[in-house]
Amino acid sequence: MKKAIILIAITLVVSTLSAQDRIAIGLKTGFNSTKINLSDIPDGETIKNEANSGFLFGAYGRLRLIGNLTFQPELYYAKKQSDISYMTQDLDQMVNANEKITFHTWDIPLLVNLRLLDLKVASIYGVAGPVASFNAQTKTDLPGYDDVETANWTFQAGAGLEFWRLTADVRYEWGMKDISKVDIGQKTDVLTFSLGFKLFGI
Repeated sequence: MKKAIILIAITLVVSTLSAQDRIAIGLKTGFNSTKINLSDIPDGETIKNEANSGFLFGAYGRLRLIGNLTFQPELYYAKKQSDISYMTQDLDQMVNANEKITFHTWDIPLLVNLRLLDLKVASIYGVAGPVASFNAQTKTDLPGYDDVETANWTFQAGAGLEFWRLTADVRYEWGMKDISKVDIGQKTDVLTFSLGFKLFGI
């Protein structure tokens, strides 16, 4: 019985060590700058948008596919903010109004990671792929913008530097569909800076 337990333990250790040659798991955090890309603005309307900052934290994994190519799924919680300014009627005159839109989302990037340059002590990599974004909460006083889609698709691409167990990368994210049901087209554009720490693996 004792020999069987030892044999099972050895098998599990060997399997884990072998798997670490192909997979990795780590944690990540960072900040973002979000802007809502407006389109189809009606004639005579003055609506402007400015980027605002937010944050993210979560985890990532890696699965080596072939050579320097890996599959990198991620899961993180993100707070994204953007400012909207527009003209509105106040008594007998038009005045400028400013509102902030805040999104709390769970994002799942499904990325391909390609090591572009191996510098021995560090490496440079590129990432790209779609992102499934699920809305957890929206805060705004803008009419219609609180009625947002529960799910959204974006596309993310960027590059980063890996040193020891640490990663640092910058990415840009393009919205692929409107985030709310108002008549004006609105897609999120997000610039993200993040730091990661690899817990174990490749």
